[in-house]
Amino acid sequence: MAVTLERPQVFLLCLSFQSFLDQQYASLIDGISQSAQLKRAKSAAGAIRYLDTNTPKAIVVTDEGLTKPGNTDLLTRIRSYLQNGGVVIFGLHFPSFVTDTFDSFFEESFGVTWKRGNYQRGTFQVNDLYTLPRGVVASSLPSAYSMKALHVRGAKPQEKLFVPVPGSKTQSMVFAPADVDQSQAPTVGARIGNGFLAYVGDVNGEEESDAVILALCGL
Repeated sequence: MAVTLERPQVFLLCLSFQSFLDQQYASLIDGISQSAQLKRAKSAAGAIRYLDTNTPKAIVVTDEGLTKPGNTDLLTRIRSYLQNGGVVIFGLHFPSFVTDTFDSFFEESFGVTWKRGNYQRGTFQVNDLYTLPRGVVASSLPSAYSMKALHVRGAKPQEKLFVPVPGSKTQSMVFAPADVDQSQAPTVGARIGNGFLAYVGDVNGEEESDAVILALCGL
């Protein structure tokens, strides 16, 4: 008799849920659902209950809710999940709605020196110095593509998953093109213990960014 393998779980953390999230990111959500069981929590208590009895393949933090006061217990649980081999990805609505707490949140919560950078569109490519989650290969990532993103400054060279293409210029319908800051990155990632922490700064849900998130989830 054939053995049916249970599909892995991907957990969406939606503490500041916006009603248009599912519509805006329908393609990504469909992509996850094709390969994994999609789980979701909209409260810290619900997330803790879920994580107490489940170990998802990845946690996708979809908004800025985790940066708000009162989530110490949940952050502790997520750090433990990371240290023990989990994957946590910040993206979707997070870069659009996060406040200046960005500048302290990642360092205080996870020990990485990621700060809020420029908000602009440019063309980016995979960084040759990348660090990826275990089991994820660079060939699963898209080639160079254009995205509008809230960048990160302060990331280490190997933490920059995507970097501006050489000579990249900002792309705007309003402002004249300018050089893209080569020291900043729209997508970053770092090993935390046995796990992996990532930030995807694309604010428009580009098809290629969906592919990045799916790859980081191991799907």
